[in-house]
Amino acid sequence: MKIQSKLGRILLSSFLLTAFLIPINSKAQQNTVKFNVLPLVSKTFTFEYERMVAPKMSVNASLGFRPKSSIPFKNLLTEFIDDEAFLDETKLDHFTFSPEFRFYTSKNGSNGQGFYIGPFFKYAKYNLTTNYPYESDQGNIEHIPLNGGLKTWGFGFAIGSQFKLSDAVFLDFRILGPHIGKATGTISGKMNLSAQEQEELRNELENLQNDIIKIESNVDSEGANVKAKGPWPGIRAGLSIGYRF
Repeated sequence: MKIQSKLGRILLSSFLLTAFLIPINSKAQQNTVKFNVLPLVSKTFTFEYERMVAPKMSVNASLGFRPKSSIPFKNLLTEFIDDEAFLDETKLDHFTFSPEFRFYTSKNGSNGQGFYIGPFFKYAKYNLTTNYPYESDQGNIEHIPLNGGLKTWGFGFAIGSQFKLSDAVFLDFRILGPHIGKATGTISGKMNLSAQEQEELRNELENLQNDIIKIESNVDSEGANVKAKGPWPGIRAGLSIGYRF
């Protein structure tokens, strides 16, 4: 994790140096603030800032957040999770940050227009709370309050195109941005557990072990704590309206 953290700091430092320390002429000093409308479907608000730092080259930073609310696309998740009550109880919030270098390839690329390609780094933090139902030794349905968090980071490569709609208004279409990285997560629940319930829970957690995700768990009479590590693939996309000044 020290190596991963160091890589992230190096990329962020390079981003800041490029954005503010590279001497460029007044024509290239163009700034654009944007609002990405695509994440709104998942109740996420995403803002971006782009600065031209050289002909056909810019740096871009994306900041997104989702206030705590019910999980999106519950109707789709019911195909994989049978317990609708669990889905209804679950609340999710998250924060993301993505610095990106862009290289424009079209004739108008010096003005930050046309097709672009660019490597990026993405960091995200997710928080989840829910009440998990289970059947006790007495046959009663009990609920375990669960609290969890997930931190992810990854490197990727984006392609897209930016269009000029008017003198100061732009449309940024990030077509595809696949990325791969790592994720670490924890989840804990506090509940009085009998010796038999503890053993059953340990067995269930052991069954989750596989060659891809590493899971460490601790189960006692007061509940359970689970830590997990594994790969984190993902895809970025976006449709942003921007104002240039």
